[in-house]
Amino acid sequence: MGFFTRTAMDALMKTTHPEINRRQCWNLHPHRKPCTECKDICPYGEQIFTRPNLVKDWDPCTDCGLCVSACRSGCISPSPEQVQRDTSAADSDNDTIWIGCERSSRKNAVVRECICALSWEALAYLALNKKIVLDLTPCGECENDVCAAQLRKELTRLVEFFGEAVFEARFSLAYEADDYPYHVKELSRREMFEQVSHGSKSGTKKLLQMLPGLRSADDSSTDFRLLLHQRTKQLKAAMETPLKYGYHLPNFTDKCFGCGKCEKACRAGALKLEDLPDGQTRMVITPWKCSECELCVAACSSHGLDGLKLRQLSTLGPVSIHKCTKTLCKECGKPIAPGSVDGVCTVCRIKARTKKRQEEAAARAKQLREEREAKKAAEEAAKAAEAGADAAVPAAEPAAAAVNAAVAAGPAVPEAAAAKAADPVPKND
Repeated sequence: MGFFTRTAMDALMKTTHPEINRRQCWNLHPHRKPCTECKDICPYGEQIFTRPNLVKDWDPCTDCGLCVSACRSGCISPSPEQVQRDTSAADSDNDTIWIGCERSSRKNAVVRECICALSWEALAYLALNKKIVLDLTPCGECENDVCAAQLRKELTRLVEFFGEAVFEARFSLAYEADDYPYHVKELSRREMFEQVSHGSKSGTKKLLQMLPGLRSADDSSTDFRLLLHQRTKQLKAAMETPLKYGYHLPNFTDKCFGCGKCEKACRAGALKLEDLPDGQTRMVITPWKCSECELCVAACSSHGLDGLKLRQLSTLGPVSIHKCTKTLCKECGKPIAPGSVDGVCTVCRIKARTKKRQEEAAARAKQLREEREAKKAAEEAAKAAEAGADAAVPAAEPAAAAVNAAVAAGPAVPEAAAAKAADPVPKND
C-alpha cells in the first residue's frame, strides 16, 4: 500500500474530534471569571486541554460530545460523525426513541456516556421527529455532579424552547426501571431489506462526504442548530398553525443608536445591522446561529443591550428585533448618541481636543522661541557695546599723554610769552 493511499485510509478510518474556534471563546472577551466548563466536564480534560480554549492533544478524545454540549459560547463545534451519530435515530421506524447512558440496565436505542452528551439542540431535533424517552434511572446514583448540573440545564432549556405543554407531550422521563418499557418493532423481510439498503446508502454518502474534494460548504458547516432550523421550516410549511419556539435573543433598549459594536463582537455572524430606505436602522438576528453567549451584551458600552430575553418564534430564520434612527457624527460620519451636545463622536472629540492642545503647545513653543531670540539679540548688543568701549580706550591714551606733557611744561611757556610781549620789537645784532 502506497503512502498516499495509507494516509487517505487513515483519515477515513480515524475517529474525528470536535473543533474549537478560539476567536469565539468566552475567555478571549471581557469577563470577570474564566470559563472552564469544557475542561471540567471532559473525562480526559487534563490530558486534552492545556487551557479551556487551547488543546494539547486530541488522542485521548472519544468524541463523546460532552464538551460540545457544555460550551457556553458555542466555540466548540461537533464533528460530522457526532452529528450523524446523535441525529441518526430520527430516521428510524420506531415512533419513540429511548435514550440512556452506559450505566443503565435498560435496553435503549441511543446509548451515550451521559445523556447530557447530547446537546439540547440535538434533543430538540429528535423530539420534533419522534417522541423521546429519557432513561434517568442511573442518575440517582451518579456521583458526577458536573454532568448532573449540565443535564438539568439542558432540560430547563428544552422546556423554555418547547413550552411545558409540548415538552410533556414529546418528552417522557423514566425514573424507574419499569417506566416506559422498550418495545422492539417486528419488521417484515421487505422492511428489513429496505433498512439495510437505506443504511448502506446513507453510509456510502457519508463516506463520500468525508473525501476532501467532495464535501460541500453546506455539509461541512452542518451542526445541530442548523438541522433544528431546517426541521422547524419543514414543520411550519406542513402545519396550518405553526408551533412557537422559545429562544433567548439580545434585548435592545432605547439607548441603542446603531454603533455596530455588537455586530463586531458576534463571531458567529448571527447579528447584522441593516440600513433602511427611510433612514432607520434595524437589528436582524439569525436565531439558529446565535449560541446565547451574551458576547454582544458584554461589548455594548452604551447600555443599548440589556441581557437576553426569551422570545417566542415560529421559525429560527432571520428576524428583526429592534429599529433605531442613526445620528451621524459631523466629522467622520459614524453613529453617535442622539443626546450629543457638540454633534461629534468620542473619537473626533478626542482628536479635536488633542489638536487644540497641540496648537496651544506650538503657540507656547513659538512664544518661548521668540523670547529666547530677543534675549539673545539683547545680550549680543550689550556685548557689542562693551567691545566698542574697550576699543576706544587705546586710541585715547596718546592724546592723554600729550595733554599730560603739556601740563608738565606749562610754567615755561607763559614766561616766554610774557617776555615776547614786553619786547615787541626784536633787537638787531
